Amino acid sequence: MRLKLSENIKKFRKERKMTQEQLAEAMGVSASAVYKWESNQSTPEISLILEMADLFHTSTDVLLGYEWRSNNAVAALDRIVTLTKAKEYGEAITEAEKALKNYPNNFDIVYQSALLYLELGKDAEHLEANSRAIVLMDHACELIVQNRDEAISEISIRTQMAKAHLLLHNTDEALHILKKYNVCGVNNALIGMVLGDYLHDADEAEIYLRRAFAAFAEDINNIMVGYANVFFRRKNYDAAIDCLRWLRIVLRGIQPERSLTGFDKYDCILLETIAESYCFKGEFEIARQFLKDAVSRAAHYDNAAPEEVADMKFFAMLGIERQLTYPDRYGKTAMDCLLRRIPPDDNMIPGLRRLWLEVTKEVFPNETV
Repeated sequence: MRLKLSENIKKFRKERKMTQEQLAEAMGVSASAVYKWESNQSTPEISLILEMADLFHTSTDVLLGYEWRSNNAVAALDRIVTLTKAKEYGEAITEAEKALKNYPNNFDIVYQSALLYLELGKDAEHLEANSRAIVLMDHACELIVQNRDEAISEISIRTQMAKAHLLLHNTDEALHILKKYNVCGVNNALIGMVLGDYLHDADEAEIYLRRAFAAFAEDINNIMVGYANVFFRRKNYDAAIDCLRWLRIVLRGIQPERSLTGFDKYDCILLETIAESYCFKGEFEIARQFLKDAVSRAAHYDNAAPEEVADMKFFAMLGIERQLTYPDRYGKTAMDCLLRRIPPDDNMIPGLRRLWLEVTKEVFPNETV
């Protein structure tokens, strides 16, 4: 193992927005002493290391920054993960407890052992396993500086702790954790569920659920458009088309029937994008149908009076004010949105410009678009 004391003193000091002078004053030493600690020119006495760990609200092991390089630790971790995936919980727990005894401050071992107990605790016959999972997750948070997995953070670990508390019927504690670590609304949906289902607080639950659903609507659009672009770049046009069609079905399902909404403006963009994919496939007649549908819908939307454009019924029912605002990013009118997507010639997207000229002439026979 090697120590990272100098790096961690600097890291913890900066996290707490302390200057070297402020840390020196708190420790009763000179600023130059702190400078030497952080530049690895000297090491603080053991008593000062203990005081600093207390000041930084962490353990001495974490402050010292143990990095385990033992092959035995890696092998133990691999056994815990493999046995957990195989649902061999009895053997997995034996391996985990042995590893925790030998490597009590190895983040990966502590965290994976916590996941093992959390998985076991989902079984009604082993709910007590959640208590052990909570203790291990709390310790994993103390060791978080060792973590190298960007998908894991203190917030994600605390959220899992909250779920363990829910299984133990510690609802108030679970809610406290979820609210405390609700950075950027990451726990809004779960908080809303706990308030509505466990605590029957409909009014407060609605606040969090409204925020969660508004974020979901935007996320699902970003996810499917993102996937469509991934498949498009890989020239898997059929998959790209499926993504966009699925998105249209989902968004169409939350708007009132036979009414114009902001979705109709955005739908023009989705239809045009599907037409692009069919152009690359060389299926120009199908591309033409989708492009004509896009232009016709754009004309209908742009010619409608403001009072004819309804709210998204489902959003309105949920009291959500932000209703599909992303179409406005593409243009003031639906036709603006389409015009921005049509290339000046057929070199970029085979046949699309030609189809555009044909379609617009049919939809607007007396106008120049």
